[in-house]
Amino acid sequence: MGSQIYNKYKDEFQIVGIDEIQHKEVETFHSILDIPYPIEVVVDFSSIEAYDTLVQALKKGYAVLSGTTGYSFEQIDELYKLANENDTIFIWKANYAKGIKLFSKLLEDCKKEFEILDFVEIHATSKKDAPSGTAKVLAKSLGIPENKIQSLRINQAPAIHEIIFSSEDERVYLRHEILQKRAFITGFDEDLRKVLRS
Repeated sequence: MGSQIYNKYKDEFQIVGIDEIQHKEVETFHSILDIPYPIEVVVDFSSIEAYDTLVQALKKGYAVLSGTTGYSFEQIDELYKLANENDTIFIWKANYAKGIKLFSKLLEDCKKEFEILDFVEIHATSKKDAPSGTAKVLAKSLGIPENKIQSLRINQAPAIHEIIFSSEDERVYLRHEILQKRAFITGFDEDLRKVLRS
């Protein structure tokens, strides 16, 4: 996702990074506090090790957009609280794809009608967390424990979230599949533009 964002915005914005090593495409720093340039927005699609950096950014009053999965819901709540305390913006989504918004709305309708469900999520073996962040958010909205999610990691698999609602008489399948990573950019761009206008 970081590469997708870099390629989309490299000609529009000056992009700098926070990393332990010098990135080959952008100027990088060891800490957000070391960056000598004005910061419009901090973008986080990295790992849970970036949590302290997000805390520093919000305490400095920087707007933050994050799509990193692996943070606990308690950590996410704390970041929203910090944003509020420092009069800035924090947006976190486990999945920025616009199809997930529709998927979530359909889940709300289905869970009113069916009590039995099965939940499967599939990702490539490179996906570090299981269940995925998207699956955890969906499970929370459904009111089911995370251990009800069946997670599969398969070589080169696309990102798939499938929920099956059933009764004795019928079955409804809801499935969302990412074909290209650029699917995440649309929703991210909407949020980025909102932040920059605020």
